Amino acid sequence: MLSPERPAFLLVLTLTAGLFLAGCETTGDPSSGNEPPPPPKPVAFNADEDDGAPVDNPASSPSMPYNGMATLPPVNDDPRQLMGMDHESLTEMLGEPALVRRDGDAEVWQYRADRCVLDLFLYGAEKKVEHVDLRDRGEGSEGSVRDCFVGMLRNAAPSS
Repeated sequence: MLSPERPAFLLVLTLTAGLFLAGCETTGDPSSGNEPPPPPKPVAFNADEDDGAPVDNPASSPSMPYNGMATLPPVNDDPRQLMGMDHESLTEMLGEPALVRRDGDAEVWQYRADRCVLDLFLYGAEKKVEHVDLRDRGEGSEGSVRDCFVGMLRNAAPSS
């Protein structure tokens, strides 16, 4: 067994046992670094009045839908809404066209997206839209051309 002649062995054994037992000790204090901090409380987003106050149940908040995704305002998907618009109104609504073709007294403004093409035919001295042509690009894309038109309007809309 152990003899007094081996004090170094006894010292090493005691220190090893102490280190082993110290590694098993827990304080129960979460701020000691043993446990991650709790997650922050959810905050509802309301663009009109965001005071940053936490809410207990964000899913029931009228400013946040049940799935947690922001809802986009409805957009008129009828391209005929562009009829009668002039240069300034078109640029404000859709941005600059990808192509402008002038043919005599007429101008054709073309807007392109991945799935569709929008041609606007402007006539007269004031150059107002008198014909609209919205068509599929014919590349087997999914979705309607009206959905594509809505995407054009949303992409060109100024972000606020």
